[in-house]
Amino acid sequence: MTVDVNVVSLEADFFDNIEEIMEDTMVQMFILHPRERAMLETVREQAAEHGCIFYSVPAAFGDDADTNCVGVVVEKAEELGSLPPGKTLFVDEACLDEALCTALERSGASGIILNATHPHPRLERFRLAIGPATVERFDSEALGALPMDRIVLQSRYPEAGFEAIDRAVKRISDAMFRPEQSIIAAATRSSLELLGFRNR
Repeated sequence: MTVDVNVVSLEADFFDNIEEIMEDTMVQMFILHPRERAMLETVREQAAEHGCIFYSVPAAFGDDADTNCVGVVVEKAEELGSLPPGKTLFVDEACLDEALCTALERSGASGIILNATHPHPRLERFRLAIGPATVERFDSEALGALPMDRIVLQSRYPEAGFEAIDRAVKRISDAMFRPEQSIIAAATRSSLELLGFRNR
């Protein structure tokens, strides 16, 4: 089983082929990050209909979270003061300026850095979402030195197919000298624990 922690959007053909996708790629859970309210409503409906789909909300929409919402996307340091309790934080690496890094470090919060291309040692409580588009930008030595439980997996579908996660895992495996299945197992365990599925 694989958890894809960073899905951009799901098109109609995904739902037509969902069983085949899950069987062929072993991705069993899909986490989406809608940014606009209209997209949020669509994703909320998809999550209510399909038990494998979950989502985050932007910090500004924190009051709109239901039971299928697993996290909150934070873009600015000042957003940390008004977040719904018990939700995992998602932060895009591109948003990690000095102010946000410092605020996250001081908060003691845990979460996931999406589109990670660096280890971010200051944010050791944050997992690094690595996928086909970012693994190539990661320094091989730094990648090989990461603890396995800091890695979670992403596709950014539909920019890359879900099967592309396997290519990212192969690169991580080569850097760490660890079997690919152990990388997937550790990433899945980390995702489930962080997103609260082990406690449901």
